[in-house]
Amino acid sequence: MDMQHAYCSACDQEVRIVVTEGPVHGGQPMVSGGPEVVCLDFGSACTGAMCPMFGLPSIMMGVRLARSGLRSEAFQAVSGPCPDCGEVVELKVLSKDFVYCPACGSRSRWLHIQLDEEEFIALGKETQPRPEPREV
Repeated sequence: MDMQHAYCSACDQEVRIVVTEGPVHGGQPMVSGGPEVVCLDFGSACTGAMCPMFGLPSIMMGVRLARSGLRSEAFQAVSGPCPDCGEVVELKVLSKDFVYCPACGSRSRWLHIQLDEEEFIALGKETQPRPEPREV
């Protein structure tokens, strides 16, 4: 993979990007089926809903980086059972609302709860809206 530099208006600095050579997933089909742009500097400065460079939801840029495995140190990890596959894994924290499961590639909602000296996490499946039934 060839690393490039590009200016990000959200970070107000140059960031490192790569284009993957093909799917970097654990068996899940990709919508495009081809290479993906991965921002190697995804992180706390990515606070908007959309990535200004690529016009994608910011959370998708986080999923792409986590899925690629190129910078695993970029993510805080929390141990817990994945709501989708049930495996107890080190879930990658993508944002204050979402975690990524490296075992099955799913994205789940999460909530971090701190009570006095104890910390807890609550996990929930990311649900997709159901399509309306069509009349035939």
